[in-house]
Amino acid sequence: MPAKVVDDVMGGLGGHHGVHAESETTWTARAYVAGDGRVEQLDDRSGADLLLDRPEFLGHAQSLIASGRNILRFCEVEDAQTWLMVRMEVDRQHPSLNRVLVTAARHAPPFGLSPRELDVVSLVSAGLSNGNIAAILEISPRTVTKHVENILRKTGQWTRTGLAALALELGILRPSEGNASGQFRAAMGLLEQLHQPRDGPGSTSRHGTSLRPVIIGTPLPMCELASDDAQEMANGAELAAAEINARGGVLGRELKLVTVPCDVTDPSSVQQVYQQLIDTEVDAIVAGYSVGEAAVHKMVSDYRAPYLHAATMDSVVERVRQDPVRLGNIFQVCASDVHYGPAFGRFVLQLEASGAWKADRRKVVVIQPKWPGMSVGFEGLERILSQRGWEIELIDGLPLRGIDWSSIVSRLHALNPSVVFLAYYFSDESAAFQRAFLRDPFDALVYTLYGASIPSFLDKLGPAAEGILWATLTGVYNDAIGRTFADSYRSRFGTSPGRSHAGIAYDRVRLLADAWSRAGNPRAFDRVADELRRNVYRGVNGSYFLGSPGQAALVFPEATPDPSLGQAHLVFQIQRGDHRILSPAPYTDGRFSLPPWFSKAAARAG
Repeated sequence: MPAKVVDDVMGGLGGHHGVHAESETTWTARAYVAGDGRVEQLDDRSGADLLLDRPEFLGHAQSLIASGRNILRFCEVEDAQTWLMVRMEVDRQHPSLNRVLVTAARHAPPFGLSPRELDVVSLVSAGLSNGNIAAILEISPRTVTKHVENILRKTGQWTRTGLAALALELGILRPSEGNASGQFRAAMGLLEQLHQPRDGPGSTSRHGTSLRPVIIGTPLPMCELASDDAQEMANGAELAAAEINARGGVLGRELKLVTVPCDVTDPSSVQQVYQQLIDTEVDAIVAGYSVGEAAVHKMVSDYRAPYLHAATMDSVVERVRQDPVRLGNIFQVCASDVHYGPAFGRFVLQLEASGAWKADRRKVVVIQPKWPGMSVGFEGLERILSQRGWEIELIDGLPLRGIDWSSIVSRLHALNPSVVFLAYYFSDESAAFQRAFLRDPFDALVYTLYGASIPSFLDKLGPAAEGILWATLTGVYNDAIGRTFADSYRSRFGTSPGRSHAGIAYDRVRLLADAWSRAGNPRAFDRVADELRRNVYRGVNGSYFLGSPGQAALVFPEATPDPSLGQAHLVFQIQRGDHRILSPAPYTDGRFSLPPWFSKAAARAG
């Protein structure tokens, strides 16, 4: 808030900052309130009389002492032209006296606000949406919108967040009105929490005051293709939140997850869910992927809260790269899909050079479905392999579900490649391909993406998964940090996590909590975004550095030679029902094994 606004608005309250220049102080009273409720006169009887006439003020003062906080401000409407501005401050100069100085001053309404506008300011400061405010005040949402517009104009604020910060700092908050005291104490936030001690994270105690929980909104892809993935995301985030809350929450506040299911293949469903989270006024949104990222970017950039996603698409990152100011709150917490193709090509060449496998036919067939904005780096793959005499064929434009894999396998037989690159993310269809391939196999490596990370992939295929190669741009390491995460996950959910999105969902929550703690306030959205850009966070899926153009995580070794700044592009092979990391060093924990569907002659040649 600009210094001039503070100086204009605050003051007159016991020698502190003043009231708006248009307001005039007509009366001021001061008194002390001790922790046991005793009232002491200070200048004259006026302050003590005021407190004795308003026992709820005594309760506020006693609760402030018990909370461990220093200052509380609020106001009361005496009539349309006169408001009582109240400031309570713990006497830290004489701690043994255990008392609060209460200063009350009558003023003309700050900023020329009306009593109804004060109600709206109080409810906005509590984080309520216009719809909820309308229901509490029994007016139309359109009327609330008009009130908010008028209030922003009068106070010189641009956003609801700025308005809430101004109201909290200056005490332009109304604790009660008639019989609606419960609703308006909720709007006050601080007074509500001071009067309702609770146990657990975010609770009122002698050393801290309960505040509104810090809220993370999560759209979950609860559709046919991605429901197994959604459970991984939900579990990873829940585990992180539980661990954070067990250690006291974020800045002494409980961390709360709000999850809403959506169909990530339906743009209208995606937009509806994001609007619901924005209306809830969450402090951040974390998500996986969707077909509606372009529309989502506009919605979340207008809202300004941090948006951390794993869409894994360079088309999404490029949008942020081209407009870093307007889209500065949008972060992709993994690298982009364009790295898949080149890394696959290099892996094939390295595998052949190692002598563990020899390609009889220098041909790769890439199978790619239709997904808006998806690009697995086909051009980079073609450039790398064609220089070594390889031929690349592309089968693309396939639907997301219901693919006739038997006909695809027939085409593969006709093309006769040495490697099949299944550039497909969803586990159900990837498993369906493998079943069709094994009904009529030939000597070719099968290399797929991401979907094999989900535990249900192995559950569906069983022994039929043996020998499959797969890669992810963000995966759980098999190091001490990754193993500790896996143990905690099993302890909480009774099952092992997958090797990708369970870890990234866990890391996203912890990454946000770290940034919030550094920023000092989850609602300081721009400051939180700065912290996300500025610091490197080491999670179970590697290191997150989001300060590069486009604000996407770096991938090791393609985008950075420094593993401490990136997430390793992990290549796995399924061996005896387990995932073994074959690349890159130093993260390897296994060696390539020829898949069981290869002929005996190929096995001897290998």
